[in-house]
Amino acid sequence: MRTTLVNRETGERRFSIGVAFVIGVILASALVALPIASMAQTTPPPIVPTPQPDTASVEPEPAGLPAPASDIDLTAPHLQTIAQGVVDLEGSVVWRVREVAPSAEAAAAETAGFSFNLARTGTTLLFNEASGGRSRLEPGEAGFVAANDPTARTASGPDPATVWVFEVVAPNAQAGDALTAGTVLFTSDIVDDYPEGTFDAEFKRAVLLPNESLELATTTGPSLVMVTAGRLQGSSNGSAPVPLDAGVGRLSREALSLRNTGSDIAIVVIGAIGDPVDDASATSAETSRAEDAEQAATNAETPTATDEGAADTAPEEAAPVADEQSTTEESVPAAESAEEPAADQVVAPSGSDTDGDGLSDEEEAAYGSDPLNQDYDADGLLDGVEVYQYGTDPLNNDSDGDGILDGAEVNEAGTNPASIDSDGDGLSDTDETYTYGTGPAAFDTDGDGVGDGEEVLVFGTDPTDPASGP
Repeated sequence: MRTTLVNRETGERRFSIGVAFVIGVILASALVALPIASMAQTTPPPIVPTPQPDTASVEPEPAGLPAPASDIDLTAPHLQTIAQGVVDLEGSVVWRVREVAPSAEAAAAETAGFSFNLARTGTTLLFNEASGGRSRLEPGEAGFVAANDPTARTASGPDPATVWVFEVVAPNAQAGDALTAGTVLFTSDIVDDYPEGTFDAEFKRAVLLPNESLELATTTGPSLVMVTAGRLQGSSNGSAPVPLDAGVGRLSREALSLRNTGSDIAIVVIGAIGDPVDDASATSAETSRAEDAEQAATNAETPTATDEGAADTAPEEAAPVADEQSTTEESVPAAESAEEPAADQVVAPSGSDTDGDGLSDEEEAAYGSDPLNQDYDADGLLDGVEVYQYGTDPLNNDSDGDGILDGAEVNEAGTNPASIDSDGDGLSDTDETYTYGTGPAAFDTDGDGVGDGEEVLVFGTDPTDPASGP
């Protein structure tokens, strides 16, 4: 609104601005000035850039290398091959396990079939006299020894050393003399279905915690499975689990499932024949060594010009050799006479029993046991007692395969070492001993008139409590 002012004396007109307009201008100015003042009072601090790390001085974190797929067996993650060798298989053999205690003194070398030497206690040095190779074995470690390689074992360090020798030998092979043979812990049944040829032989070890399991695949022919600590349950093709105690070996011809059902750690080792090997290089080397040996023998037999009288004696020696080789009939008597014993040689008469175990030497040869070892399988029973009194196998320390040694069944439990269920109650001796706490030699442990097996399998009652009967 605009106002006109008139001066009455002079008649002059003036214009005045309305009050409302003035007030609006003032308010607008105040509103404009207010944000400016506010901005002046609240100016933010300058932005400080975040310091960047010196990439030249910081080393990048190395990326983990993934394990090759071939290094991990998902069905047996705890199973590791601890020794390996290439072996030749021919004819029937047995797996044999011996416990040897090497001394700190230099020991005589022994020669046998191929073997895996597993250190149990202390430290042992293996010296292969054929190859000159040496190995130092601590508990849990193993070394391979080729067949027919003379090898000596020597203890090293302050602790007593013990070695278990897992070897594949002929069924009638002796364990050697008392100084090196040790104690035979296990001898398997005769294996006659290994294919002939050259194969990879492997020795594996697994440590199973409580409730852990292990799946073993089939191999070339039967493999040897032996628990060295603790106790496992083993089954194949869905069969009922069988207990496997420490020190008891078993041959497995099928895929095998092992499980640690106890509360302690269990350790198991496996000796197996693997894939065939095209060993052309070894065959060539062996042929070369044989040719060298033959040439050396020929050179030794051939007279030289430096031999005194060689020119005169050579023609005279050549003629008899030619005649001897030309007639086969003439060479046979010579071979036979060479095998005849000397006049002062003592020959054991037929039926003699050198070790006094109740089996004659001829019978021991037939069974494949050792005529110098009274208890060939180290089960606590003499070989003759096993054969003629209990009907057990002198080559197998657990003849009925129930997980209890033959000697323990006879001398401790009073059970039948040739029967899995000695009292015929329907429960195996092993289950009665380790699972139910019943007497393996008592049909009715609690005397309630109901057999142990019937209580467990039919009524589900306690076979050790007469009050729990049906």
